[in-house]
Amino acid sequence: MNIVLLLVLVVWSIRIFTNVLSYVHLWFVKEYRFDRMLIHLGTPQGRQIFFPSFRLPRISPKTIVIFTGSGVIFVFLFLFLPIHVLLRFLVIDVVTFPITGILVGLLQAPTFLYHRFLIVRAIRLLRDHKPMAVIGITGSFGKTSTKEYLATILSGTYRVLKTEASKNSPIGIAETVLKHLTPDVQVFIVEMGAYKRGEIRAMADMVRPQIGIITAVNAQHQDLFATLENTMRAKYELIQGLQGKKIAIINADNPFTRHMGEWARRDGLPVWWYTARDGTELEGVLLEAREIEADEKGVTARIVYGKRAYRLSANVLGEHQVGNISAAIAGAVAVGMDIRDAVKGASRVKPYPKTMEPAKGVHEATFINDTFNNNPDAALAAIDFLAKTKGRKILVFQPMVELGAHAVESHKDVGRKASQICDDILLTNENYYESIVAGATEVGKEKKVRVLSARESASYIDKTVKKGDTVLFKGKEAERVFRLCFSQ
Repeated sequence: MNIVLLLVLVVWSIRIFTNVLSYVHLWFVKEYRFDRMLIHLGTPQGRQIFFPSFRLPRISPKTIVIFTGSGVIFVFLFLFLPIHVLLRFLVIDVVTFPITGILVGLLQAPTFLYHRFLIVRAIRLLRDHKPMAVIGITGSFGKTSTKEYLATILSGTYRVLKTEASKNSPIGIAETVLKHLTPDVQVFIVEMGAYKRGEIRAMADMVRPQIGIITAVNAQHQDLFATLENTMRAKYELIQGLQGKKIAIINADNPFTRHMGEWARRDGLPVWWYTARDGTELEGVLLEAREIEADEKGVTARIVYGKRAYRLSANVLGEHQVGNISAAIAGAVAVGMDIRDAVKGASRVKPYPKTMEPAKGVHEATFINDTFNNNPDAALAAIDFLAKTKGRKILVFQPMVELGAHAVESHKDVGRKASQICDDILLTNENYYESIVAGATEVGKEKKVRVLSARESASYIDKTVKKGDTVLFKGKEAERVFRLCFSQ
């Protein structure tokens, strides 16, 4: 074997090795779901599947099995394919992604059985536990922040257990119960997410909530739900699964959740509406947030409950967070907490990590880490916050996924608003670039929009920002840019 061929094979081996790592990471991000992966493959980013950006996967038993299994198959192909060595490498390169998919498929049955075993154990622990208040929280967005705020408020009075991070599936609930449920827990707060109908019903059957909070509904995951009606029906499964006092706490500011509140009334449930919008014309609003003010230090509002009002001040960024805090206050009152104590407890809430989380950036600029998630309403709300800041405004944005028929218009909305407020819009990939530019063009500022690699974006930010400027990092891919900015 000559030296040139050897070098080619070494470089090719490195490519295959890094590609396997990147594919394992991608499957993890897509939660090992073929429906989500197929949607990804239909995007411009997904169509470059044979040239993935390098990502290290999180170490777990499943990622280790997929990576190791892929390696074993590659060695077998290399040793036994009766073709030239270069053709063997070509075949291995081409089948790398399909092989990871096959391994994911083969792992589904044992994964299901193992998860079922853990879920049954968790249900047994829940049934044997002394009576406790169980609160379910769902919605297209806002559920994690609401869960964290509610836990903060209640923790001053009760022993509280909450589902960890964004683990909002049956197995995530089971892991929380098995690891952390102790006899002294008085309140269990459960975040519930779903990609199809029936998933939230299963979680409600599992934990038997007495209180349900629905934060909002929008076009997120429409590629999976197909219609907003299906999304609403899926989220409403939480309300249908309520037991005991059966209190439905519902956002009066979202048109879709308002409709769901009417379903709850029709079904004979007490509905506790909350609103963070002045002038809401809806009978039976329990809790109103009025006179809302938001700046770079936090938010303030007047919380009206019945005929009394209380002053709220919280160190979280963005006017939209007042709605999540209002939902949390209502949830605390539903558990049995005094409204005055609930509002006081809300003053202790802090930004959930990677959710409108401020940080001191390079050259004393302000960085806003909002990379936890991305959806149309959250994106527009985060950009609105930038309007309240001074200096240069830069948006690092990951185009949104799984919006179905709403994708084009949603990205136009982002381009339109961002161009009005931001000095630069740096996209992390090419998905819906044309839609974002189309929105920006409507206000005559399409030149602001660029697609850059993570390193290019970090370099541009390092060369551009100064003290007093603000950079908003929105979406999971933007987190890599955020981290690279500190390693320039």
